Amino acid sequence: MPSPRMKTQVSELAENRVRLDIEVPAHDVDHAFDHALSDLSQSVRVPGFRKGKAPKPLVMRQLGRETVIEEALRDHLNGWYSRAVAVAGIDPISRPEIDWSDEPVEGTPFSFTAEVEVKQAPTVKSYKGLEGVKQPADVPAEAVDSEIERLRLTVAELRPVDRGAAEDDFLVIDFEGTIDGKPFDDGAGTDYGVELGAGRLAPDLERGLVGMKPGDERDLGLPLPPDHEDASIAGKIATFHVTVKDVKERVLPPLDDELATSVSEFDTLGELRADIHERIREALEREVDMRYRASVLESLADQLETEVPEALVRNRVADLVRSLLQNLQARGVAVEDYLRVTGQTGEELAASVRPRAEDSVRKDLALEAVVAAESIDVTDEMIEAWVREQAAEGDEDADSAVERLLGDPATTTALRQDLAAQKALDIVVEHAKPISPEQAEAKGKLWTPGQESGAPGEKPTPIWTPAGAGGST
Repeated sequence: MPSPRMKTQVSELAENRVRLDIEVPAHDVDHAFDHALSDLSQSVRVPGFRKGKAPKPLVMRQLGRETVIEEALRDHLNGWYSRAVAVAGIDPISRPEIDWSDEPVEGTPFSFTAEVEVKQAPTVKSYKGLEGVKQPADVPAEAVDSEIERLRLTVAELRPVDRGAAEDDFLVIDFEGTIDGKPFDDGAGTDYGVELGAGRLAPDLERGLVGMKPGDERDLGLPLPPDHEDASIAGKIATFHVTVKDVKERVLPPLDDELATSVSEFDTLGELRADIHERIREALEREVDMRYRASVLESLADQLETEVPEALVRNRVADLVRSLLQNLQARGVAVEDYLRVTGQTGEELAASVRPRAEDSVRKDLALEAVVAAESIDVTDEMIEAWVREQAAEGDEDADSAVERLLGDPATTTALRQDLAAQKALDIVVEHAKPISPEQAEAKGKLWTPGQESGAPGEKPTPIWTPAGAGGST
C-alpha cells in the first residue's frame, strides 16, 4: 500500500507573498527520526554497546528528545519544504519564513507553515514579429583550403636535412640544465622532440636552436621568472647545454587524387573538397541558427514589461559566483589566489557578474510570459521522453536516468520549466523576422551572442575563422 502523500495548501498574501500550510505524513516523520537516531548513534557512546550499535531508544534517552528532534528537522525540513513547493507549483524567489506550533512526534503527521515571496506573473509587450540578426552561412573558400592543409599535415613526410634548423623543422635534442653550475630537477632530457615554432619550448630556447645542425652543441641561457614555484631558483639564469641529434623538415604531399585516397574514403580531390565544403556548410548553418535564436531571445527580453525582482537577480548572482568558484576548485585554483590575481574583492566579483545575472533573469521571465500566453504544457510523458533521449546520447541506462531525475518532484518541476521555455523560444523564433547584420547595424541594434547587455553597435564575431577551420568540419 503506497505511503500517504504530503498535503499542501496555498494561500495568497499581500505583496506577492504566499503561505503554505504543509502536512508531512507520519511515515516521513518516522523516517526522519530513524535517520536522525542513526546519525547521532555514530557519535554517542552508550555503556555496553559499540558506537553505532546501541538500540535507538537508548540513544534517544541518552541524548534527550530535543536533540533528536533538532537533528531530524535540520536534515529533513528543507527537503519537505522543497517538495511542498514543487507540489504547489509556486516559484519562490526569497528564503522562506518557516514556523510550527507543535514539534514532530513519531507515528503522527507533522504540520508547519512557510511564508515566501513568489514571482509575479511576467508579461511582454509582444513576442511575435520580433527581429533577430541572421548572418549568412556562406562557406569561405579559405575554409576548405585550410582543412585540406590540415589533412596534408597529417600525412606529411619528415625528411632529414643537413642544413641549419629553421621554422617548422623537427629536431631531436639532448639537453642538460644547470643553475650556478649545478643541475636542477627536471632540467635534463634525452631524445627530446621539438617542433620549431610550435611553442613547446620557451621562446629564448627556440630562437637559440635556429641554425643548429645535427651534431652541433650550444649553451643557451634562460632567465627564470621571479615568481617561479621554486623560490630557491626564482629570478636566476638557467644554462642549458644542448646537443642536436637530428633535424628533419616536413614535406607535404602534392594536392592530387592520391592525397584524397590517403586521408579519406574518396577517390578524387574534387570529391574530398565537396565533402569538406558540405560539412563546413552544415556546421555554419547550425552556428547561424544558434546565434539567430540567441538574437531573437535578446529581442524578446527587450519586450519584458514586468519589473525584474531584485531577489531573483541576487539569487542568479549567487549561482554564477558559486559556479565560478566550483570551476576554480576543479582546476586546483584557490579562491584567494584568483581574487588576488584579478585584483578583486568578493563583493567586486559579485558585482562583475551582476549584469550577466540581470540579463539572464530578464530572458527567463520573458520566456515564462510566452509559456503562459501560449498555454504551453509539458506533460510527464514529454519529460520522460526527453530524459530517455539525453540518456541515450550520454550512454546512460535510460531507466536509471528516469528513476534518478523524475523521482524527485523538484527536479521534475525544473525539467518541466526548462522544456516549456525551449518550446516558447521555438514559437518566438518561428514568428520572428530575420535581418542581416547590415540592417541591424543601420537600426543601431546590432547584437552578438556573448554580450551581457546587448549593447548596440558592436560587430558580431565571425562565424568562421581559419584557426577554427578544423573544428568547423
